Amino acid sequence: MRKCSCFLLCCLTAFLLSGCWDANEPERMVYVGGLGIDVKGGNYIVYLQILNPSLVAKTESAGGNTQVKVVVGQASGKTLNETIFNLYRSSQRRIFWGHLSFFVFTEEALQEGALQATIDLFDRYRETRYTTWIYATKEPLKELMTSTPPLAMSTYFSRLSDPQAAYEQSSFIRPIDMREILIELNEPPHEAIIPYVRLAKHTWKADKKTNTMIQFAGAAFITKSSVKDIVSYKKIKGLKWLNEDFKREEISVKGETAPISLLIDKPKIKKKVIIKGKEVRFQISVEADAVLSEFTYPDKLTDVQKSAEKLLKSEIKQTYLEGIEADMDVYRLSEEVYRKHVDTWKAVEKNGKVPLAKDSLQEISVKITLVHGEKQRKGPTL
Repeated sequence: MRKCSCFLLCCLTAFLLSGCWDANEPERMVYVGGLGIDVKGGNYIVYLQILNPSLVAKTESAGGNTQVKVVVGQASGKTLNETIFNLYRSSQRRIFWGHLSFFVFTEEALQEGALQATIDLFDRYRETRYTTWIYATKEPLKELMTSTPPLAMSTYFSRLSDPQAAYEQSSFIRPIDMREILIELNEPPHEAIIPYVRLAKHTWKADKKTNTMIQFAGAAFITKSSVKDIVSYKKIKGLKWLNEDFKREEISVKGETAPISLLIDKPKIKKKVIIKGKEVRFQISVEADAVLSEFTYPDKLTDVQKSAEKLLKSEIKQTYLEGIEADMDVYRLSEEVYRKHVDTWKAVEKNGKVPLAKDSLQEISVKITLVHGEKQRKGPTL
């Protein structure tokens, strides 16, 4: 009787255990990798990029991979959420947003306040994260979203989904995620800079076919509700030298006989605020190490160092002036006043930032230290 009672008790308690009949099987869901947002005629147009999970995992097959790399869904609507629900109606399975890694906006979408609407919508949804990358483009979104990495890689490893991998090697344009956007747009100067991407159609080739790749080509100066300007990389080269998380970048300076290539890393950045009455001026200093990367003819290392310092100083100044033309505080100098001299900031600020003129940046000092020549000495190999 005791055994029977224990058996019946175990059977009854089993009904109290939680079940998983309402769970969604992972292999039966559709995973979103990225979202492209455009605005035409007052309507939102959304391009939803689907991940192929089987391309993310390692495969042991020796044969060619003929799997589909990318699938992009398209829908339109009066609001962003209505547009998403229009996509739901043609989706064959449940759409999971937990792996959403990027938003890319057209210039028209940014101008119409799509950034604010997008962040508001996805910040409320439980599956999405603050680590979603944000970009701007002038390219047709259908072409951009269907561009795939080479060698049968998943779009999970594309330049849009995983920008940090390439940034570690070349700190070209700093990627920015939704968390940083919220911080920068809600604090002085209430502006942000996001990468501008385009399609490089003649750079890479696979077999006899030209591959279209995504390329970081510049930056978009944005506010909460609009875009101020989209600038090519050539005009804002100085931006990278004041990035706090800068990794490394190459510069070429003129030598006596041939150009000399240097790798710049480990910059130390200081921004100093100078206050005289109601006038606010700034000084920027950059100290960085340099590595001789290509040095084919003997030159005086002091001359090489001075040339590098002159180049960095020129690029920092040019980028600052480009920001002034777009009414943009590219180096976030207003934030320095807000953090360290809040009373002065309250007295001079207009629309949340300190008014800047061409002469507001009073001084730029750059110091370069040549540390070594990689595997070789500080001289030509041959």
